[in-house]
Amino acid sequence: MPGFNLPLLGAAFFAILIFILAVYILIYQRLIRDTEAKYKRWDFIADHTIRDAIFFDESTSNDTDALSVPESEKLNIPDRLKRLLKNKKFRFRLMKKILYAKSDVSGEAGENLTNLYRLLELDKGIDKMLQSKSWYLNAMAIQAIGVLELKEFRDHVFRFANNKRGLIRVESQNAMIKFDGFEGLRFLDTATYPITEWQQIKLLDELSHLPDEHFTGIEIWLKSVNDTVVIFALKLVRTYYRFELYDQILECLKHKNQEVRRQAILVLKELPNPQTAPILISLYPGETGKNQILILFVMSFVSSDEDIPFLMNLLNDENNEIKINAAKAIASLGPYGMDMLESHPNVNAEPLSQIIAQIKEESK
Repeated sequence: MPGFNLPLLGAAFFAILIFILAVYILIYQRLIRDTEAKYKRWDFIADHTIRDAIFFDESTSNDTDALSVPESEKLNIPDRLKRLLKNKKFRFRLMKKILYAKSDVSGEAGENLTNLYRLLELDKGIDKMLQSKSWYLNAMAIQAIGVLELKEFRDHVFRFANNKRGLIRVESQNAMIKFDGFEGLRFLDTATYPITEWQQIKLLDELSHLPDEHFTGIEIWLKSVNDTVVIFALKLVRTYYRFELYDQILECLKHKNQEVRRQAILVLKELPNPQTAPILISLYPGETGKNQILILFVMSFVSSDEDIPFLMNLLNDENNEIKINAAKAIASLGPYGMDMLESHPNVNAEPLSQIIAQIKEESK
């Protein structure tokens, strides 16, 4: 067609696309900046509110623009905060910030944060979060119940203790400990999912803040079909020196799971008994290399002069790590042990000479 310039039309179309893209990028960047600025304002208000609640002192605080506690003993809410509380995203952001803050404080400051949470009526959304199909909301609701000690919801916590979602299980189990102390460990009776090593550490940490109790249930957990429950029970025996469970620990030494046996060996280090060394010696040949080394480590704490022949024989092992740990176990018996080490035929040969020299250096 006369007058139809295809290259010019293509260039014009391309220029229009570039213009539209540039406008889109500018609008998008503006939205990002506005959103970031909004979140910064929200964070400032939330942080200011939480700070005033933590450091509130009734005898000196009369600031009505921030949180204060007048004669009615209720925290006043600034008008700007009241308006923002209608925004679901802000409420959720504030809720998380209060939870994080509460995890780091205790005593009166912690109580103030719980009071703040209730006053802002954030607890009114707990039921809805527990019933949500979102596992993340379930976990956050349970965390809030435990961290803020919302006792009216404690009965809801137990039903989540064996949930298929790991985070939900963790928060539920932690909350049970916060509410019921050692009795909260009853979830172990029916636990079918693994208790991860990280969760075991968290549970032991929670329990460490409680008064030491002679709690029951460990003997049941040591027989659990859930290997991780058995492992955690063994850690409880070791942590709380439950000497009366010695025979049950010996049964765990026959467990098919290497890690269960390993934890049982470690427990024997903390429960002195004249039977221990002979039992470990009898187990040694059939154990894995990793557990053999652990047995020798424990022998440094439980062996006697009668065990020296067994240990001396291991100085001829091809594995240098076995030699080192056997030598340390012999040396742990004092001057007599050192004399026996130095009487070995290969005392002047490597690596035994170096091992003995290192042991002497460490004992200085």
